[in-house]
Amino acid sequence: MYKGVDISNLNGYVDISKIKNAGNSFVIAKATEGSTFVDRFYSGNVTKAKVQGLVSGAYHFARFQNRVKALQEANFFKQIAAGAKPDFVVLDFEQQCSGDMTDACLAFLDAVSSMSMAPAVIYCNPSWIKAHLNSRITKYPLWIAHYGVNSPEFTLWNQYAIWQYTNKGIMAGIGGFLDLNYMSEDFYSKLGGAEKPSTLVEQIMALQYNLNADYNAKLEVDGMAGPATMAALRGIQNIITKGHKSHVVLWIQQKLGQYGYLENGTYTEMVYDEPTFQAVTNMQKNWGKATDGILGPQTWSILLNN
Repeated sequence: MYKGVDISNLNGYVDISKIKNAGNSFVIAKATEGSTFVDRFYSGNVTKAKVQGLVSGAYHFARFQNRVKALQEANFFKQIAAGAKPDFVVLDFEQQCSGDMTDACLAFLDAVSSMSMAPAVIYCNPSWIKAHLNSRITKYPLWIAHYGVNSPEFTLWNQYAIWQYTNKGIMAGIGGFLDLNYMSEDFYSKLGGAEKPSTLVEQIMALQYNLNADYNAKLEVDGMAGPATMAALRGIQNIITKGHKSHVVLWIQQKLGQYGYLENGTYTEMVYDEPTFQAVTNMQKNWGKATDGILGPQTWSILLNN
C-alpha cells in the first residue's frame, strides 16, 4: 500500500515537499469543476509533485446530470488538465443527482481515458455506488471514500484502487485538514511506480504514519524510532494478536517479506493471520529471541534496525 494526498483550491498553496517528506508517494490535484471552474493551483501542484518524484493525478468534480453534459465536462477537463501531463485522471462523482448515472459516468470516463497510459478512475462513496451506478462502471478502477473504518465497504467492485480514509488529515507544515489516501500496490504498478526497497528512515516514517492512522498515536512522522514511537508500539503490543487487522500489520508483513520469511500470496494482507504469526516466530528464532509471536520491544528492535 502507498500513501498519498488529494488537494484542491480549498487547501490553498501547498508545499508538496512536505507531503513527500511525510512519507507519501502520490498527489491527486483538482483541475476543474463543472464546465467553467478551473482550480488555479492545479498545474503548479502537478508540476511540483513531478519534481518531487511523486505520482500525480488530476481530478474533475462533476456537476453533470446526463450524458450530454458529461461529455461537455469531459472536454473541458481535457482542455485544462492535459497540459500538466498527470499520470492518471479521475472523475469525482458525488454531485446531487437522481437515478442510474452509469451511462453519463462512462461517457465521461471513456472520453478522458486517453489522457494517460493508466486507467481513468472514478471516485465515489458507498451510498452513491448503490444509488446511482451499475456493474458496467467496473471497467474503470474505484477510488472509494469511506471514513472511520478499518477497511472500506463497497459494492460492484471486488477491490479498490485508492481508498480515501479521512478528510481530516493533519500534516506537519501544512495548514488545515487534508484528504488522506491509500493506493493499492496493483494500481500503483499500473502507474509505472517501480517496486523499490525503501530506506529504514522511509520505512519508519511509513510505520509512524500508520500508527497515527490506525491508532491515533499522534506521532511526528520523522523517520526516527525515538521514545514516542517506541511507546506507541508498546501500547499496541497486546492488540496485535491473531485476527487483528490494521495497516501496521501490513507494514510488518512487508518487512517479513523483505527478509524472506513471508511469501506473497501465502497470507491475508493487513491481517495478523497464522502465516504471519509463524513468520514472526521464525524471525524471532533466527535472532535468538523468545518464539512467542508477540510484537514486543525486542521484536520491534529487529524490524526497526534491519
